Amino acid sequence: MILPLFFSCDRMNDLHDEYLQRGETTYLSRINEVQVYPGNKRAELVFVNNDSKAKTMTVYWRSRTDSLVYTIPDNSVGQELKIQLPDLPEDFLTFELVTTTSDGKSKSLTTELSSRIYGDNYRESLNNRLVDVAAYIESSNQLDITWKSVLEGAVKIELEYDGADGDTRVIELPIEERSIVYLNRFGGNLKYRTGYVPVQNALDTFYTEYSDLTFSEVIEGLVFNGTASQYMLIPHHPDFDIAAGEAVTVTCWARTPTIAATQRIFAKRYTATADYGEYGNTGYGLAFLGNTGNIYPDLVYKGSTQAINVPSVSVNTWMYIAAVFDIANKQMLVYKDGVLLGTRTLPATVLSTTNIADLSVGGHKASVAGNAGQSFNGEIARLRFYKKALSPEEIIGDMLSSRVTAETPGLLAAYNMAKVLGSGTNLTIEDIKGNHPAVLHGFSRP
Repeated sequence: MILPLFFSCDRMNDLHDEYLQRGETTYLSRINEVQVYPGNKRAELVFVNNDSKAKTMTVYWRSRTDSLVYTIPDNSVGQELKIQLPDLPEDFLTFELVTTTSDGKSKSLTTELSSRIYGDNYRESLNNRLVDVAAYIESSNQLDITWKSVLEGAVKIELEYDGADGDTRVIELPIEERSIVYLNRFGGNLKYRTGYVPVQNALDTFYTEYSDLTFSEVIEGLVFNGTASQYMLIPHHPDFDIAAGEAVTVTCWARTPTIAATQRIFAKRYTATADYGEYGNTGYGLAFLGNTGNIYPDLVYKGSTQAINVPSVSVNTWMYIAAVFDIANKQMLVYKDGVLLGTRTLPATVLSTTNIADLSVGGHKASVAGNAGQSFNGEIARLRFYKKALSPEEIIGDMLSSRVTAETPGLLAAYNMAKVLGSGTNLTIEDIKGNHPAVLHGFSRP
């Protein structure tokens, strides 16, 4: 038996009415060509819009709790466009991109892409690249650095130092196993930091904190050959005299291969009666004595010698020597490598070292004419004159300081003995303060 079935289409049509009333949904072209470039709490989206009807693009992140609306420029179909996303959290973010028409009735399907955003936490995780060994060559102002292994993401090194003119200088170095750098007008306070790029397409470079760059210094000076014709002369000037109530400290680095004969670091005293005039045999100086190698600063007042005679120099070894001639306090002192070796009390009759003698270095000019005696055989570097009695702390500071400036307190004159100016036999060494240039005798170069 067949039973007839009856049903109505009204309710079935009801299911479609809602969609029929809306009309057909038209989607804009989905954004397919897009990249994200992460940075320091920011990102850049680079995309190509291929739909002329798309007028805005909304970028969502953090589950659409944050967003940015970008207006797409007119006539930009097929062009590369960029969106800047500032003030992002440091996190791993997923970005959702949706374009819409000007009336908002049509939109594209969502495009998703993800990226890590970097910030303070990433920066604090970075380590400065380690230095294996570093040396500074004063004569050429070159810093030679050998680095330890490079860390992942490191792309550059920044050096920072104080210039002799008071300006701060910054030099950028590529990542290499060894860096040789010219430090123009190097004045000290050398620091460095390492720059990192977290990923290849990152917008920003992240830097570690600065660290002091510790380096050894290659001491370089003027080499004297030990002959009487070879010396350096600083023309007489009252600045180098020590009057009543005054003091002078002379410091230098020196080394010699021999102690067979007495050799002068410097002397400012004529011993020839015809040349020293009314001042008599008066002056001061510093020598290494023959055979013993003792360090011998001496002060002579009208033929009466006051000296300190203390052991002793080591051959072929750089030594820092400081001699203090303090007439104001009637005292002499001598230091080697920052350590006080000896003192001497000056008699009340010693009134000054005032004379008319040139100051000779690397020998003793006993008169105006002729060559120098007690010629130095070896090397003298960083010769400095202070118009004051340096304290023990200042002696240490001077010893550790590879350079001084015209503003260094109490500095009378200073000579970088490795920096010879001129050519042929017309050679000089400048005074760092610019007041008392020195002339070389018996030296030559191309």
